[in-house]
Amino acid sequence: MQLGDSPISWKTKKQHTVSLSSVEAEYRSMETTTCELKWLKGILSDLGVVHDKPMTIRCDSQTALHISKNPVFHELTKHIEVDCHFVRDEILKDNIRPSYVPTTAQLADIFTKALGKLQFETFLGKLGIQNLHAPT
Repeated sequence: MQLGDSPISWKTKKQHTVSLSSVEAEYRSMETTTCELKWLKGILSDLGVVHDKPMTIRCDSQTALHISKNPVFHELTKHIEVDCHFVRDEILKDNIRPSYVPTTAQLADIFTKALGKLQFETFLGKLGIQNLHAPT
């Protein structure tokens, strides 16, 4: 999670259900992220920070993004539980706005994958980390 350009939270979580496809796993991740964003927005509101713009979810699965925006995509969605479709409801309410990010630009990969030196340093820069080994 980022607030503006500042990273404020990162979490990885084992899914409690078995996904039948990578698209379903991505969509379930969008659902979990939507819940967390709503929670963070509530905390900010309690602290007096008003945020009335849609929150952006970046996803590297174009199919998952299509499912979130299109309720009639039966072949891929017949096995996804109805409660996951609240992501679509949040999109319709303009609370969240999903956007596509290519896999090569997915900042979360710095936390979950072994990256080459160049991509790792690029992602560090995008996260605002100047020198990983500088004394604090």
